Amino acid sequence: MMNVTWSTILSVLLFTQFASAVKMDETTHDMVIQRLEMGIDGMNQNEPERAGIVLRLADLYADRARLKSMNEIQDQCKNCKGALNDRKKAISLYEQVLPKADKAEQGKVVLQLAHLYTLNDESKKSLGLYNRILNSKSGTFTSETRGLAFMNVAEIKFHNNDFKGALKDYESAKKENLKARALAEFRIAWCQLNLGQNDKAIATLIHLLKTPTLLATQTTDGKNVDPAFVQDLSHDLATFLAHSNVGLKQIDLLKSLSPNDSRKENLKTLANESDRLGKKESALLVWAAYVDEGDVKPTEKMNVQIHVAQIYYDMNRQPIAAAAYEKALDFWRKFGCDEKVEKDLCEDIRSHFKRFVTAWNKAQKQNPTVELLRIYTAYTVTFPTDTEMLQWAGVVARDMKRSKEAAVFFHQAGVQASIDLQKDPKNKTLQNIYEGSLLAEIEMAEASKDPKARESAYNYYLQVNPNGSKAFETRYQRAHVYYDSNRYQEAFSEFHYLASQPINDHRDLRVKSADLALDSLVAMKDDKNLQVRSLEYARFFPERKTEYLKISRKATMTLVATDLKNDKTAGQGDYKSSLATLNAVDMSGADDAEKIKFYKNKISIAEKALDLAVVKSTSNSLLNVKSLSADDHEWTQAQLVWVAEIELNFVAAYNISKQMKLSELSKADRELRLALLAELAGLSTKGHDQNYLKLAGGNIRSANLVRVTLVKNSSNPWRDLTAQLKYLKQTPDLLAGLTLEVFAGHRDYKKAEQMLKTTNISKYAAGQTLQRHLDLKDFSAFDSKIRTHRVQGYSEQAMQKTLKERMKLIGESEKRTQTAFRKHDWTLQTLGLTQLARENRRLYHDILALPVPRNLNAQERVKYQQLLQSQSQPYLNRAEKIEIELGDMWNKTNSVQNLQAAYMTATPELQKLYRDEITPLAISAPPAAKNRLQDLLNTPYKRPSQKDILMARRELQASPFDISKAEHLRDLESQSGKPAMVVYLDERISRLKKGKTL
Repeated sequence: MMNVTWSTILSVLLFTQFASAVKMDETTHDMVIQRLEMGIDGMNQNEPERAGIVLRLADLYADRARLKSMNEIQDQCKNCKGALNDRKKAISLYEQVLPKADKAEQGKVVLQLAHLYTLNDESKKSLGLYNRILNSKSGTFTSETRGLAFMNVAEIKFHNNDFKGALKDYESAKKENLKARALAEFRIAWCQLNLGQNDKAIATLIHLLKTPTLLATQTTDGKNVDPAFVQDLSHDLATFLAHSNVGLKQIDLLKSLSPNDSRKENLKTLANESDRLGKKESALLVWAAYVDEGDVKPTEKMNVQIHVAQIYYDMNRQPIAAAAYEKALDFWRKFGCDEKVEKDLCEDIRSHFKRFVTAWNKAQKQNPTVELLRIYTAYTVTFPTDTEMLQWAGVVARDMKRSKEAAVFFHQAGVQASIDLQKDPKNKTLQNIYEGSLLAEIEMAEASKDPKARESAYNYYLQVNPNGSKAFETRYQRAHVYYDSNRYQEAFSEFHYLASQPINDHRDLRVKSADLALDSLVAMKDDKNLQVRSLEYARFFPERKTEYLKISRKATMTLVATDLKNDKTAGQGDYKSSLATLNAVDMSGADDAEKIKFYKNKISIAEKALDLAVVKSTSNSLLNVKSLSADDHEWTQAQLVWVAEIELNFVAAYNISKQMKLSELSKADRELRLALLAELAGLSTKGHDQNYLKLAGGNIRSANLVRVTLVKNSSNPWRDLTAQLKYLKQTPDLLAGLTLEVFAGHRDYKKAEQMLKTTNISKYAAGQTLQRHLDLKDFSAFDSKIRTHRVQGYSEQAMQKTLKERMKLIGESEKRTQTAFRKHDWTLQTLGLTQLARENRRLYHDILALPVPRNLNAQERVKYQQLLQSQSQPYLNRAEKIEIELGDMWNKTNSVQNLQAAYMTATPELQKLYRDEITPLAISAPPAAKNRLQDLLNTPYKRPSQKDILMARRELQASPFDISKAEHLRDLESQSGKPAMVVYLDERISRLKKGKTL
């Protein structure tokens, strides 16, 4: 019996080993288990082999429980207990054999028991077994067993959401001889993530993905990396990264660690997770990276853009959301969707497009935004046959007061509804859309106040219903569009047609049409046609006869006014003709407003016609209009001032200006203007000048110009110059010119010298001229001194003394000349060089003329004379050299011409001053220059007589726009020394030469 039993058991064991190699099924397990149980029943309890057989039988029950469990799950059997009973049997057998198993087997048995307890929902028992392993003495169980125990305890804690405890046990498992180290690292990463240690979790997962040797521990052979596991890890990495701040760096990292066939899916996961976690900006970046991946189909791009649009909408960045939505629709329009290949997908995408809009509309139903209308527009452009969406788009636009867009949408909805009704004529929804479209379109177009939208609506109505009850009103409104759009010819034709209709209905619109037809002609500046049509309408509508006749009269005025407005280059004859036309207009019955307009136009044309008499008479007529405004009164007075100035009647110009506010000028400038007119009129300007100084404020230069006038007109200019000096010093250029003029009229060398010392006028041309004349006075005195000096030869001692004196004087002359050169003063340079040349030549002759001593014999006399010749020759050479230099100065400079010009344009007082400069120059000048200078000296200044000036003024008054007569008077006034009149005439001449209106 014993031998039979052992042979049976041995065969069964050998069979089970073979069956394990080929994966036993449930039936095979039944057979093997049955035979082993039969064999083990015949064995003695104490037989040493029995423990191994019991262990093998427990393994078979456990494995059969696994197979039964799989089948139960597949068959969806809820109350099946086959797997549960087998696990219980296996647990019983493992508990029997556990005390008898060797050390290597005990760990496996304990782990298997714990595993079975877990499967049977007896986690406390399984946890107790794991803790038994972990709490045992060192060496009781193998490191591999302890590692698995740690892993299983960690798994229990992990599934119970005890991530902190699980993390600790996973870390402990890593310290043991654990084969599945990759799984431990994977679980550690998840624990870290669930504990909020996002960066550590990401780092752990990245380390795992970057360590092939670690990944290989997850496989059965421990050598090759499981691609499915790597794919799962990279997918989880996408989930992990979503918990961090996702940027381009994280995106590139995920792409680099993802298998090629998983990159897009992982990016999609990262985008969705980032979006789910509220990290909208990161989600946008990831979606962009997703699109950048290769082989992205248009349908995928559409879906991405829809997601992007939704993200921006969730971020309340509606404009960008709308743009993303529009981009998605662009893909549809550009690439379309193949209904044959992807019918369901295409329908889903199209439905998604519509849902996005309707969902947005639902959220903003009470307060729609421009972006909502924008996406409606994009949708209807892409799907223009969606009648319902066209109608809703119109409603949204209407609610937003966007009448123009609403009119367009309602028009499109009506057109599409009419097309749809041809296919489904009984559809009430389509009927309602179509019936309301015409009126809604017109209503919205009118509310939009957009001419194009209105015109389109009117045209459409008249096209589909030309004889409708609203046709006349619609045509009138369309004409209004033409008029408001400045299409005056079309407006006139339409309004004239309506006004001319021989019907009794719509009389109010016909009268309005007549008015607007005439307005259209006015806008077109068709004044001739305006005259004809206004008379025609006077016959059509007798109740408006008076008004239309008045329009006809005004047309004449408008013809002239139009020429004035255009400011065309018309000749005097044209303006005179227009003026004659206005003179013929009968103004009886005209109200004040019409008179004011008429007179102002007439004045302006009279000015262009250069008819001063009409300007004056019409201005006086305008001033008699009682309701004339203050501004128009001021303007009219300005025209009278203009006439007075042209006629050189400055007394009248002054008196009228005193009555004017001159509001375009400041108070100070008004006083300055009155002062100028007073001076031109020959009246005292002192009061206005003083008022100006009080009002001028910080404008020191303008104030000093007035102070200059006060000093010039003073009876004691040096006294008043001194009184105003503290102000005038601030404008040294003005002070320099004023000082020179005062000095020219009232020679006071001490005061002039004091002014040069205490002010900065020497930096300016007038100050330099003043300094030159002081220097000329000093030069004249010195020249007299050196010229009269004589070399005495009556004794040796006298000769030596006087020669030294002469040499000293020549040296001083050289110093003075050098000073003149440093000052760049041509006059003093020339006079100095002339003096040096003369005195060197004179010294040469004086030395030669010295007497020969009497006690010398003939031979000694010759030697003495030779000695004198050698001693005097350098002075002659020096003189000749200076004379050459002088000749160059006279020939190369234009100083004589400048001096001549300054003299001829100067006042008599300044001419007297210049004569002091010209006289010494003329004495020593070469012939050509001498003649020119002498001519100046021989042409004494002659003030023109008052009779000459009066005659010149009368000539200019008779021909006020004759440039030659203005220039003649200007020359006389300049010679008379009246700078104000000269300035006025210069400006007048300048404007006449430029062809400008005076």
